[in-house]
Amino acid sequence: MAGLLDFAARFGTEEPCIEHLAELHWPDGFVCSGCGGRAAWRLKARPRVYECSTCHRQESVTAGTVFHRTRTDLAKWFVAAYLMGRDKRGVSAKFLQRELAVAYQTAWTMAHKLRHGLSEDPSRPLRGFLEADETFIGGRGDPTSRGRSTANPDKSLVVAAVEKVPASKNRKGKHGHAVKRQHGFFAGNARIAVLPAATGAELGAFLKANVATGAHLLTDGFAGYRGRDAALGGHLKHTPVVQDEGANAGAFFPIIHTLFSNIKAWLVGTHHGVSAKHLPRYLREWSYRFNRRHGPTGSTAATCTAGWRATSFGAPSNAPPSPTISSRQPPCQAAPTVSGGLAQRLRNLL
Repeated sequence: MAGLLDFAARFGTEEPCIEHLAELHWPDGFVCSGCGGRAAWRLKARPRVYECSTCHRQESVTAGTVFHRTRTDLAKWFVAAYLMGRDKRGVSAKFLQRELAVAYQTAWTMAHKLRHGLSEDPSRPLRGFLEADETFIGGRGDPTSRGRSTANPDKSLVVAAVEKVPASKNRKGKHGHAVKRQHGFFAGNARIAVLPAATGAELGAFLKANVATGAHLLTDGFAGYRGRDAALGGHLKHTPVVQDEGANAGAFFPIIHTLFSNIKAWLVGTHHGVSAKHLPRYLREWSYRFNRRHGPTGSTAATCTAGWRATSFGAPSNAPPSPTISSRQPPCQAAPTVSGGLAQRLRNLL
């Protein structure tokens, strides 16, 4: 699918949207979930509903999806899904209100339902060399919630991990400027989440749920990644790096800090800020779109439609269980300091 015009030509009315959802719901043709019958007809008054010709059980093509029981045209839902999945900047509810000619509350609800329906495949964890770090979003400048404190309810702790993929060199045997700044690597897939606290139990649960066994993880010297609570020793190779000063963070871990900067710029630039309550859904949208940025043209929107097909507005069925919250940190040995120049130090680590 080449672009918006082709997408609109294919899904510009209600009928092709219903047929598409029916193909996703019954890829081998209609099968009644009650009697197993293969024949059905559509209701004239409710064209989204199929009725089994044997037992007369009625089933909607939107059942079990974020589109269920909506009174908004499916064509508008599909366009909203396309816009959210295609543009790396995403779209705001105000933008959807203008373009789809719907009320702002309708546009806001559509956007949040679509975001909530996105989730990563747990069978495809991060692999290889990784960077992981934490950041805070919101609550800036509050003197009562300095450092790692989350006393301010508007301040959220966000943790992320990203793959470091070795970059190939150009014809001159050199890396481009951006890759050179990242020491010969570029970003692969990423995972991101909001955590209640930066404890070993929370960080360890996040990494074990999203990182494959045997991966090599680089972090700063924060003690939360080490010790009994994190329990990462048997799952992956962990190399903590003391970066001396916070100003060196971007030099030691350029990829993860670039992602954090891009996320914050996106939240402010596109959405003009988001609340802590809804931040996890925005991060889920960003992660889903970021991890599919190298797909074929138009595949992101198609994948989104398939993903939203099987997800209701409740909690995603494949969401990992909430990790146990622990406020205790076991005594840890100091992280080793790697000596030498910055580039050499990073080469030694890898």
